[in-house]
Amino acid sequence: MTRALSTLLLLCLLLAGGVAHAGFRTFSERDAAVYCSADADLDIDRVASAGWQTRFQPLPDGKLARGYGHDTCWLRLKLSDVPPRPWLELIPSYLARLSLYQRLPDGGWQRRDIGSWRPVSAMELPLIAASFSLLPHEQTVFVKVQSLALNAQPRLWSEAELAAHNNQRLLQLGLIYGYMLTMVLIALAAWLITRRAQHAKLFGYILAVACHRFATDGMARLLLFPEQPQIALLCNYVGLGAAVMLGCAYFAHLLELKRDYPRTYRLYQLQAAAGAATVLCALFWPFGLAYSIPVTLYAIIVINLLTLPVCWRLWRRNDSGDRLIALHLPTNLALNIPALLLHLGHIPYQSWIQEYGRLADLPPITLLYIGLFLRMRTLERERIEALHQASQAQADSLRQREAREEQADLLAMITHEIRTPVAIIDAASSSLRLLEEDAPAPPVLAQRQARHERIQRALQRMQELMRLAEQHGRADVSDAGLHSRPLDLLELTRRSLEQLDADAQRRFWLQSGGARMPLCGDDQLLTMLLQNLMENALKYAHPDTPIQIGVHRLADRIVWQISDYGPGIAPGQEEAIFQRFTRLAETSNRPGLGLGLHLARRIAVQHGGELGLDPHWPHGASFILHLPKAAHDAHSLA
Repeated sequence: MTRALSTLLLLCLLLAGGVAHAGFRTFSERDAAVYCSADADLDIDRVASAGWQTRFQPLPDGKLARGYGHDTCWLRLKLSDVPPRPWLELIPSYLARLSLYQRLPDGGWQRRDIGSWRPVSAMELPLIAASFSLLPHEQTVFVKVQSLALNAQPRLWSEAELAAHNNQRLLQLGLIYGYMLTMVLIALAAWLITRRAQHAKLFGYILAVACHRFATDGMARLLLFPEQPQIALLCNYVGLGAAVMLGCAYFAHLLELKRDYPRTYRLYQLQAAAGAATVLCALFWPFGLAYSIPVTLYAIIVINLLTLPVCWRLWRRNDSGDRLIALHLPTNLALNIPALLLHLGHIPYQSWIQEYGRLADLPPITLLYIGLFLRMRTLERERIEALHQASQAQADSLRQREAREEQADLLAMITHEIRTPVAIIDAASSSLRLLEEDAPAPPVLAQRQARHERIQRALQRMQELMRLAEQHGRADVSDAGLHSRPLDLLELTRRSLEQLDADAQRRFWLQSGGARMPLCGDDQLLTMLLQNLMENALKYAHPDTPIQIGVHRLADRIVWQISDYGPGIAPGQEEAIFQRFTRLAETSNRPGLGLGLHLARRIAVQHGGELGLDPHWPHGASFILHLPKAAHDAHSLA
């Protein structure tokens, strides 16, 4: 696509550049003069009178440059060295009303009217610009110019050269508008395929630019509305305003001005309002076009200059598509500034500006299309990469879920398979103890008793392993959501203590700062947390030493703390003890998997709380638990 657009653009530029400009003769200041007045009712007799001639001013370089207004300008042209079958041409083609006055032999004046407001059938030849045939002798003629845009240049031709030049211009315009039509069709196809508002704005913008240029060059009047020139002229002004409005909407969306550059976005809104005023004036108040069009053209120059920093930031993204899009606005501005200044009357009318100005839209639009194509290709590549990454992430998540399910199934199977032999061993140990109560020798009985105790300790270790495995699976399942309900942490603590044997219960000392400690949570998981901390204290505290449990409120949280008199936690290991399957070297002779504290902290975090060590407890280990009093959303930190 990019090669095709570039090749077509190069062909248009080469063929358009070959249009010959030789063959006509311009007027000098000595031969051309002008008089402008707000009085549109002046007649030729007064203007051609000897006393009135002093009011004429030499026309610089034979070119009229007055910008937009409602004055009536009279041109006085002295014809000398007249070619055979001479023709007087006045460009540009959008001059509205032109009247040529030639002196008759009887002293009167012959008047002929032409211009963009006249139908093609009123023209002597179907030419793009206004042209009058002249008598083949030296003479002085007057041309009355009544037009919204008072920028004009008279040129003297021979009929053959004028016809040849007109045909060359038609070929040039055919190439240009064929290229513009290609751009319009590409934008239309993109909109119909994607159904995105961005492509609809681009389609409207390119179509409005093409319509404006088509009418400005006189092609609309010559080909589409030969007998309805008012419609062709309306296409010119409506196309200009619509191009400004749709261009502002499209580029504001393309450059993300509303989000990233709100001040520039407001300027674009003002420019769009100026374009809308031009459309409304063209439809309902043509007199106001003399004011709305200059405002619109000045807005195009100033606001596009203020947009250059935005283009520079887009250029610095270092993406080929973004860089071509960033080049569009400055390129469009640079190529169109001469034509804009000409329309505003700041520079004299130049035929080369009019001839090549119509090419000014082609390179920027080509840059825009190629940039959009490269950006879409980049976005498509990023979309495919994102889909691939999402697919990989989904596959990884599926594998992790399957692994967790397999782990849970394995733990459940192991627990189930161990429970039966444990029960058999426990029953057999109890039966042996009953059968051996009448053992004759105390030393033998002591040995057997020691063996029974080792069996009981092994059973206790296996039962603890099964319980931790079940708790681990229960915590994994609970990651999907907590079964929260109103609870009393003090009552939950008492129930957890009641599940211990009588000797263990006597070691605990419960202190509370109130009658109730309300919170919301999963009672099964919180019971599991408290039991793990209590059993951990029983396991590691020195025998026959008390274990303190304190429950009190602190601001919007409930603090639960358990402190023992034991060996404590070695410095630097305060966080290691909460990691999964981590056991300290000094506790390796005690049964356990290193899962209890890990599960306890995990449950605390699931409830929006915290579990850690109290560094100020000097006698052993002191675990402190903070839980919120208010209800909260369940979440998982697995």
